[in-house]
Amino acid sequence: MRFYFRYIKPYLPFFIIGPILMLTEVVGEVLMPRLMANIINYGVTAESTTYILQTGGLMVLVALMMMGGGVGGNYFAAKASVSFSSDLRADLYKKVQSFSFANLDHFHTGSLVTRLTNDVTQLQNITRMSLVMMLRAPGMMIGAIIMATQINASLAVIIGVIAPILIVIIGIIMKTAFPRFMLMQKKIDALNTGIQENLTNVRVIKSFVREDFEEKRFCDKTEDLREKSLQALKMMVMTMPIMTLAMNITTLAVVWFGGQQVLVGDMLIGDLISFTTYVVQILSSLMMVAMIVLQSSRAMASSKRIKEVMNEKLDLTDENAAQKDKKVVEGKVEFHHVNFRYYKDHAEWVLEDIDFTAYPGEILGIIGSTGSGKSTLVQLIPRLYDVDEGQILVDGVDVRDYSLENLRQGVGMVLQKTCCFLVRLRKISVGAMRKPVKKRFGRPHRLRRPMILCPGLQTDMRPN
Repeated sequence: MRFYFRYIKPYLPFFIIGPILMLTEVVGEVLMPRLMANIINYGVTAESTTYILQTGGLMVLVALMMMGGGVGGNYFAAKASVSFSSDLRADLYKKVQSFSFANLDHFHTGSLVTRLTNDVTQLQNITRMSLVMMLRAPGMMIGAIIMATQINASLAVIIGVIAPILIVIIGIIMKTAFPRFMLMQKKIDALNTGIQENLTNVRVIKSFVREDFEEKRFCDKTEDLREKSLQALKMMVMTMPIMTLAMNITTLAVVWFGGQQVLVGDMLIGDLISFTTYVVQILSSLMMVAMIVLQSSRAMASSKRIKEVMNEKLDLTDENAAQKDKKVVEGKVEFHHVNFRYYKDHAEWVLEDIDFTAYPGEILGIIGSTGSGKSTLVQLIPRLYDVDEGQILVDGVDVRDYSLENLRQGVGMVLQKTCCFLVRLRKISVGAMRKPVKKRFGRPHRLRRPMILCPGLQTDMRPN
């Protein structure tokens, strides 16, 4: 809770006003059965129309108070939960954007997508549910127990027997549900990761005719998610029948023993009706608690996954940079006996004793087979990874002494999937380009909007 307080603090008034308004609804719910009992006991029995109208008018006012409290409480609860989750998601996204490639290696892309969307939504749901029910459920339970005890203390013993049993059952359900929800979220990660990989490499899959294999792999992941989801949701499905059975048994016991007291004159019929209503309220509040507990189990699993991202230690920062104001001017690159490996506990180096100098204006070709470390070598220059041993200099300055912003603004890098963004092109005639380009576009055009050219994609790139 301490971790999330910084997201709650800006909207603290909403978090306070919402539950207070819900308490006004609780007060009305506790008063209503008592007023109804009075109408039966003192109005209907005595055939007093005046008393019935007066008490009925009071019930209308209480109902209006309940409506205002319920609407206001739900409004502020929704506003608080949505604002809370919005800020949390923004900070989570900002944290992911600050990750180096080494940090990103700890999380799959699909997992990060799930944490930014589904997991944050789970916290939003539990926040709203807590603001609506957290005070309402115990408030209604306490109020109903007090009123029921005042009406008939002997019948209240029935509630004292059934309530502890239900509390133990709820505890068992929560303990069982938490690991199942945690596993379900991991299966959602796996499914999202598989989809992301398929969409990213769809051309490769088609080129090697691997559609059937990928379809089978997708179906296996979907089936696995279905099984784990069913295992988790079965706990939620079991809760309602158990609570309903307990409610019916308790109501039956109250009507049985209370009816006998009415027959011998120890209890009024209106009191029996109101007592039965209070029993339903007590068990309903326990059902609310059960719902919150189950939703909390899923939210706790999501919270743990969100904290894993937020608490991830950044391995690349420029806090200790000696020349933060320094900018890349010439572009001279020097590698001095550089060694690097992705996993620090591995014995073999990915790059070992790399030593060369690339001068400004010089074209340097690095040749090697797939997996030999060509891309890794280039990624070390803008500090997408840090070297383990040795030193990389740009314009004679160690890359670790630059600020990350200045270093990466001075390094142009085009990976295998090249996308060139041409920004703010205005009044540029395609006719001025080379002939093959002019031929492809047809007649000359004026580019008045930013345009994206993605070499290798067979798309119609006519300017709008």
